[in-house]
Parts: sequence; structure tokens; C-alpha cells
Amino acid sequence: MPDGFCLETCPSAAGEAEKLARVREAEFLILHPAKIDRNVFQNAKKLHHVQLLTAGYDQVDLAAAAEAGVSVATNGGANAWAVAEQAIALLLCLYKRLIECDRSVRAGTWRQPITGMNTFELAGKTVGLLGVGNIGGKVARRLQAFETRIIYHDRFRQADDSGWESVELETLLREADVLSVHVPLTAETRGLLGAAQFALMKPTAVVINTSRAEVFDEAALEDALRTRRIAGAGLDVFHREPVSPASGLLALDNVVLSPHSAGHSYEAWFRRARFAWENIARVAAGEAPLSLAR
Repeated sequence: MPDGFCLETCPSAAGEAEKLARVREAEFLILHPAKIDRNVFQNAKKLHHVQLLTAGYDQVDLAAAAEAGVSVATNGGANAWAVAEQAIALLLCLYKRLIECDRSVRAGTWRQPITGMNTFELAGKTVGLLGVGNIGGKVARRLQAFETRIIYHDRFRQADDSGWESVELETLLREADVLSVHVPLTAETRGLLGAAQFALMKPTAVVINTSRAEVFDEAALEDALRTRRIAGAGLDVFHREPVSPASGLLALDNVVLSPHSAGHSYEAWFRRARFAWENIARVAAGEAPLSLAR
């Protein structure tokens, strides 16, 4: 913490009244999880800036923040390394059937899950990235080392000298062997991928989602996986968290699941804290914050 600041903490599980009492005198807020509504902005009259420790900001009322003259910033990509690695780990688990292999060895059935025709190599595959910001860009650079072709769709980034190919969304869906999703949840991306989009994809394609579950129509995704319209999925995020025991996704053998943990790593917490305090110091000094939520 920089000199000149006084820090008070409040658990996220605290009641609404306690939270409002704590923020009434606050000039800066550091949040994890990233959830803040209009009521807070209306009561925190001294607030200048909200600093999130997360990359996502879909539970922040940005309109209310703008009306109150309060800036809101994400973590500046502090957890991008962790999420990118998790996306690739989910993909490799699918391609190499690592979960089934682990269970087989433990059960004494040895190589039973492997037929010789049901594991795959990344080399030569086309990876389609929906979004190439901090996280998507790191996924792309790492998967280039696997000798893949990288295509992407991102309305904020067009063709450049990266060697990756910018394509329309329909082309991305038709050509990708692997579709990895790295967009924030906004009005434009909510429900972006549904039955019509899965119908465009190769039956051998797999999808990886480490961004936000609501980018997908979850019922359509489950149906596409169950009917083998697409080959598999690696999912770190879900419409309901924790996942309901009744979720059809839990019964599918072509899905690898993780508990919205992709961004969590020992190293990332230090980067998150450092970026948060540096950004707050910028605002306190009259400078514009970095990594504004948009």
C-alpha cells in the first residue's frame, strides 16, 4: 500500500447496511468479487475510483458509475497468464483424454479409454479466438508454439503483423477446430453463441470457455455436446455457480469442467494487488486510470 492511504477491509459476505456504512467515507474501492450496484454509487459521495481485482466487470453498474463521476478499472490483465494457461490445460485434457486416463490407471483398467483413434494433436489445427485482448493474445502466442494456425474475431482489433488472421465471426465458427472464448460479458456478447452458431461448426470442433458463461446459450451448448454436433468442451464458467447437481453438463463424457478457477494463481494475486495500488495512486495524483472498464 502506498504512503498516505488508510485501508479498511470489509468481507464480501457482509450485509448491505454494513457495506454502505463502510463506503460512505471511501475515496477508493478495491473489489473482489467485482459486484457493485447503483445504491453504492449513490451513497458513496466521496468516491473517486473503483478498482477491480478481476478482469470481468459485468456485475458493475457502469451507467451509475458514470453518472456519479466515478471511474472503474479492471485488473489490467493481472490474471491473464493464469487464465491463458487454464484454457490450454482444458484443451489438452480434451484432446488427450487426461481425465479418463487418470481414472483408468487408478481403477486398474490401464489404457482402456484410449482406442488409438480418439486422442489428437494440436499441430496443424486451426484455433479460433473470440476476443484477443490480454488473455486471448496470450492464448494465441502460446498455441503458436504448438504449430497451429491462429484466426480471431475481435471488433476492437483488426489485422496486424502478429501473423494471426482477422476473420468474420461466421468464418471463425466454420473454420475453427478449437474455439476459445475470451470476450467480456456485455449487451453485445450475451447469448452470442447459440444453436445457429453451433450448427456452423465442424462436428470435430471443441469449445473452450474461460470468460463468461452467458456468452453461450447454455441449453444450446448442452444440446450440441449431447448430440455430438460438436465434439467437446472445456468449461470454467457456468450460468449458475456452483453448478446445479441437476445440470445436464455433469452427465456428459465429452466435457471437462473446472470451478471458475482459471484466474486464480499464487503469482496473479501479487500482480493484481500491485496494479490496483498503482492505478489508485495514478487517480489520486490526478492522472487517468489504466484499464478502464468499457
